[in-house]
Amino acid sequence: MPAIPFPFYTLSILLILLLKVCLQRASGFRSTAVFIGACTLLVLMSALRWQFDALFLRQLQSMVAIVLPPLAWHCFAHFTGRNRRQKFALFALPPAIALVFNLAAPDTTDIVLVLLYLGYGAGLITTARQGADVFVFSRLSEATITSRMALLAGSFLCFSALTDLAIALDFHFYHGQQAPQLVAISQAILLPFICLAIVYRGKTAPVELPTSSIEHEASTDDKDQLATYQRIEARVREQHLFLNTDLTLNTLAKKLGIPARQISRAVNQTCGCNVSQWINRFRIHYAQQLLRNSDAPVTAIMLDSGFATKSNFNREFIRISGMSPTDYRLTSENKPVSVAETR
Repeated sequence: MPAIPFPFYTLSILLILLLKVCLQRASGFRSTAVFIGACTLLVLMSALRWQFDALFLRQLQSMVAIVLPPLAWHCFAHFTGRNRRQKFALFALPPAIALVFNLAAPDTTDIVLVLLYLGYGAGLITTARQGADVFVFSRLSEATITSRMALLAGSFLCFSALTDLAIALDFHFYHGQQAPQLVAISQAILLPFICLAIVYRGKTAPVELPTSSIEHEASTDDKDQLATYQRIEARVREQHLFLNTDLTLNTLAKKLGIPARQISRAVNQTCGCNVSQWINRFRIHYAQQLLRNSDAPVTAIMLDSGFATKSNFNREFIRISGMSPTDYRLTSENKPVSVAETR
């Protein structure tokens, strides 16, 4: 019975993860699904190449490999506030240059791919480390998830670059004798993390956030930020801006007439959280009122409170309240148990 190449095991796990993402339809699932789908295709090309070693498979694998980094960038970093020229330069120019080298000087393909993957990987990691507020065009309910996925995608690209570098060095010095083992080892390292992504449910511990205007005494240096924050909070409360499901930091900045960076800095320094978490606090408090004072189903309350997905609503409710929406309603003294809750 012939042995199954190791990449096919990775391919199977990736397909399961892709199926899970598509079925759950969690926040940002489209970008995640596209990225995982591209990774799956690349692993498939890798498996076929090591199995058959045909010339056209090598070229096809190189093409897919060149496309993956800019695709990852498009999936997770296009929500940032860069202008069109910057987006075009970052999305189109590096892969175009890599493609030219691949066609004109095939011997340089390996080193070009390593540089391409390291460049995009480092860019995604750097962007993600700036926090969720840098994704100004992402829904605030999805900004934190987008930031985490950008970090994971960047880490994956950097890891792939180091793997490709090790394989290229092996071919240069040892004629590829250890290449199959290096492929197996690298994917064996990735498999546990992919499996963890399949079973991970994103549980978080409850976190206490300020519930109203800040009461502590501000220092002289913080007074401007505190005044800005109080002005922002008043507008958000009065106009119920947090109830907009499609609210982004860019949209909030336009409505308030305050630059996005200034909003982010004021919220971060005053409340110690990002804008997404801050807006979700208002949404959860609004949902708590509805849970206490109405018989509406949790799903209807979720939508009325500004959330787009139940998974994100439940996660944020637990993070802020320390319990699920159902448990909160059951323990509320002012609200009897609703039959609608069982729906």
